[in-house]
Amino acid sequence: MSVLDTNTAIATAATNDVQIVPLFDYLLSENRLRMVDIKLAELLCSSEQTQQPNDVYSLLLLLCLSQQSQHSCLDLAQVDWRNPFNLRQSDFTKLAGIIPDTLSPFSDTFTTAEAINCLQNHPSVGETKPLQLLEQRLYFARLSGYEQTLASRLLLMSERKLDIDSDKLTQLLCDYFPEQDAPEQGLDWQKVACAMAATKGFSVITGGPGTGKTTTVTKLLAILQSLYQNAPLSIKLVAPTGKAAARLSESILGAKQQLKDKISAAITPLIPESAQTIHRLLGVKPFTNKFRHNRSNPLHLDVLIIDEASMVDLSLMAKLIEALPEHARLILLGDKDQLASVDTGSVMSDLCQGLVLGQTPSYSEARCAELNSLCFNNQRKLVAGNSQFKLADCIAFLQHSYRFTADSGIGQLALAVNTNNSGKLNYVEQELSSGQFKDVILDYDIVSKPIDKLVQSAASKYAQYLNLIKQHASVQDIHKAFASYQLLAAVREGDYGVHSLNKRIETQLSQQGLINVNSNQRHYLGMPIMIAQNDYQLKLFNGDIGILMHDDSAQLKAIFIDEQGNQRAFSPARLPAHDTVYVMTIHKSQGSEFAYTAMVLPPQNQATAGINRQLVYTGITRAKNTFELVADKKVLLMAMNKSVSRASGLYERLVEL
Repeated sequence: MSVLDTNTAIATAATNDVQIVPLFDYLLSENRLRMVDIKLAELLCSSEQTQQPNDVYSLLLLLCLSQQSQHSCLDLAQVDWRNPFNLRQSDFTKLAGIIPDTLSPFSDTFTTAEAINCLQNHPSVGETKPLQLLEQRLYFARLSGYEQTLASRLLLMSERKLDIDSDKLTQLLCDYFPEQDAPEQGLDWQKVACAMAATKGFSVITGGPGTGKTTTVTKLLAILQSLYQNAPLSIKLVAPTGKAAARLSESILGAKQQLKDKISAAITPLIPESAQTIHRLLGVKPFTNKFRHNRSNPLHLDVLIIDEASMVDLSLMAKLIEALPEHARLILLGDKDQLASVDTGSVMSDLCQGLVLGQTPSYSEARCAELNSLCFNNQRKLVAGNSQFKLADCIAFLQHSYRFTADSGIGQLALAVNTNNSGKLNYVEQELSSGQFKDVILDYDIVSKPIDKLVQSAASKYAQYLNLIKQHASVQDIHKAFASYQLLAAVREGDYGVHSLNKRIETQLSQQGLINVNSNQRHYLGMPIMIAQNDYQLKLFNGDIGILMHDDSAQLKAIFIDEQGNQRAFSPARLPAHDTVYVMTIHKSQGSEFAYTAMVLPPQNQATAGINRQLVYTGITRAKNTFELVADKKVLLMAMNKSVSRASGLYERLVEL
């Protein structure tokens, strides 16, 4: 076994009040493993004669840990067999406590090939067993089933032949994307995306902030309804959260207004404006994880658009795909570089694997010929690449930002972070110093300066919506004012975490007389809350934001505005688990957009493993007009240099063998 440096361990135990314990006892005490993981491993290995933990038992514990980190599977090829639980020697220099007797339960010569061999011969592993092994990836059967369902159904949708009038489609593409409107440099990727989605049963449209995903999809819907004008399509718009659905509705409505001179009067009413959550579309069965719509009771629609698709986890995406009728088209919208879903999987990232900014995706020869004919009058603007990915011809990558131009600090900062380009970051800093960028504030003085300034700034911004409450303004205006500013934190705990900052801002607002906090009562007038637990009876979901206000009878109610713009009021006592939300985590901000976004990263001595490139990029791209970053520059650079990915086999299931 890979024993922890024995002499060091004995010396540490002798000089400090430290006890050496078995590895799994140590992992349990440090909450790296749960007792339920131990019991599951024991159950699945119970048919074996030995009473001692064996290699399969240890592999099962690694699989449990992998799933807790939202991986779909355990990629055996990526395991460091000498230190599979990623323990750090620095953890064992304690003055008191316990340290493990080894870093690994496996022998020093253990290899990936041995892991695969012992799993292949285990009674719990197999096609109809609780565990499944696909090449070098170990799954729980349920997650393997979701991946297989998703892969096979997406492939079927992509290969379905569609009856399209190519001449009419070519003319419609010219009408909605005239040459004079094309970007000065590069291809008109919006036009390509529309041609691609119009000719495939499944498509993905990905791109960064401001690349025009919503404008593109609005034009696409107009084109589709024009192609099928004699029998209009039933189109549904969905997003993972109520906030994202409301934003999609607002964006589609705005895009229709901008395009009113291009979209005919007959087509305009056929383009839906109202989006809903995925859960609402599928119809939640109370107290279960099942939905009314499924394979046996499919949805009634022809086209489904899913916005913010990067937020959709593997399980929900598989259930949604299964609920689609066989003839339906599916179009995924989103930014592949944002944080993956809170739950298991990274579907959007898997499907967009290999896309690189500035490079043309790898389309087949036949697909390039079709798109060049539809979009560019047979000019060879798209050149075939070499991809074995079966869905490569379904992926459109929008690369030109219309919102964040070269003189936009937000766009340039997001690009610097997303590409881990410290030179680009230096350029942003220089432009800020010369006064060129007006939309970004970088405050690197977090270490030497107390956090009071940030708290005071946040309190002054939130004063706007609190004053509107005192003035008895409309619920819509109060919610709009609250949503115009948001402070984001990367962590929950510590001085720079959500809990501490919420308390500090609450105290500051109370001292200013803007709120009245009573230690005997949790809720107060003006308190902003975020739902932390789904309540299917009340139809309140994780991430929904409400504000406590008086209703017409002067009763204190938590008032929410749903994705359709309807007000929903609840007594605070009826609410499911919820938190104060002057500050929210970057994870919770996904799918939202704020005119002014401030983000704080903890100093280096408090920065956790979760501080990474995707997290910071997601935070920056929540900002519409102004972005403020409060951070140690070393932590920012560390985050830029750390990209995270989740183990998954979805891409591999869709690669030509």
